[in-house]
Amino acid sequence: MTSTSSEPLLVVEDLCIDVTPVGDKKVVPAVRNVTFQVAAGEAVGLVGESGSGKSLTLRTILGLLPAGVRATGGRVLFEGVDLLKAPKKTLKNLRGTGITMIFQEPMTSLNPITKVGEQIIDAARAKHSWSKSDARDHALRLARHMGVPDAENVLSLYPHELSGGLRQRVMIAAALACRPKLVLCDEPTTALDVTIQAQIIRLLIELKDEFGMSMLYVTHDLAVVAQLCQRLEVMYSGSIVESGLVSELFREPNHPYTQGLVNATPDVDAVVDLLVGIRGNAPTLGNWPEGCAFHPRCDFATEECQSGEFPLRDTGDGRASACIHIDRLHESTRQATP
Repeated sequence: MTSTSSEPLLVVEDLCIDVTPVGDKKVVPAVRNVTFQVAAGEAVGLVGESGSGKSLTLRTILGLLPAGVRATGGRVLFEGVDLLKAPKKTLKNLRGTGITMIFQEPMTSLNPITKVGEQIIDAARAKHSWSKSDARDHALRLARHMGVPDAENVLSLYPHELSGGLRQRVMIAAALACRPKLVLCDEPTTALDVTIQAQIIRLLIELKDEFGMSMLYVTHDLAVVAQLCQRLEVMYSGSIVESGLVSELFREPNHPYTQGLVNATPDVDAVVDLLVGIRGNAPTLGNWPEGCAFHPRCDFATEECQSGEFPLRDTGDGRASACIHIDRLHESTRQATP
């Protein structure tokens, strides 16, 4: 689990999150001992199927967990400050200038009864002692930078009057109004069509490079990660099962689950008759199997995989994996390569 900086901007260490379902007293573990880092200026992908715990991990960083969900262990350090123990005032001061979040659906985060320009202005003025006129000029420049056509007119409209792509650009503008150091992205392009999705991804890459922002991008789509991120953390059933550089994980996965995700990702340059999916279904929350949680779906599982713990281990090449059958996995990959 290497980082591009000796002083990471964000350190998540042994994070555990529990869920208490509504109307139930039983506490269910949702995230187990998750550890990773994000360096200054780095984009890290957090990938996994629905229910793997990736969005809960993201929301824990900013203190936005819903009722019935709480962090029960570990640390979340942002510039050395443990956000799990920080006072509410500290978290409030960090939001916007230190850390911000871009959500999946802008209609749930934009105020439907406030013009979108006012929302960007309010976001900027919340952290800066700007006049409304200066903040308006800043909002207009930012919207134009986002590629918003006829920005002055668009900013005078309400969210429901905009297309999905424009709403997403406005939401990103509001999130970046204070030039944050770290941007948390919770699948912000999933609800968009592929053309608009590609435009938003290119925009995020440009903004990251221009402003030197760090980014933690949650998604189930490896194709997005390949474009945007330098490193990847792969989650399955509440735990990280593989970690490393995106290029290395795509070239030779060190975990069967990562291999399954890679095989199920379309390659526009390859001619294939059929994509290979992962057999079976991911276990539901609270119903994780004993041993390696992936073993019921794994082609390399042995009796040894059915009990005990399988923590993330350094594989000696700047990567980490929770699999004990990496050699067999690599051998299978080499045999399958023409």
